Amino acid sequence: MAAVWWWGAAATVVAVAAVAAWLGAEELGGLPRPLALGIAGVLGVLALVLGWGTLRLGLGHLAGRLTLTTFGLIAGLPSLFKGGRLLVVALVLLVGVALLYLPATRAYFKEQVQARRANAKAQRAAARR
Repeated sequence: MAAVWWWGAAATVVAVAAVAAWLGAEELGGLPRPLALGIAGVLGVLALVLGWGTLRLGLGHLAGRLTLTTFGLIAGLPSLFKGGRLLVVALVLLVGVALLYLPATRAYFKEQVQARRANAKAQRAAARR
């Protein structure tokens, strides 16, 4: 699946950026060291979320697709409208979200989606009784 490779590459790039920010905290455009370390920490957390979502996606779990979709839309759409340097980040995230919903990917998750719908339907029927 192309989406797994795309999101894996995105997680790797974010992890490398986090390490670079951590190691070069003094050289980050004259930012104070605590602020640079905070940026590195945020990037590290983002890399972990992307890595976890990619791992779940690769294992075929629907939760991975939902995690990456949520992250991609929440971070990608505002970045898209900010423009400038964030435009590249937004495009990477939104292309990744689009890859998650291509026909091949949808077919890959079709059984899980149907099972989830059947489970929700059974729970609603049980709650009505």
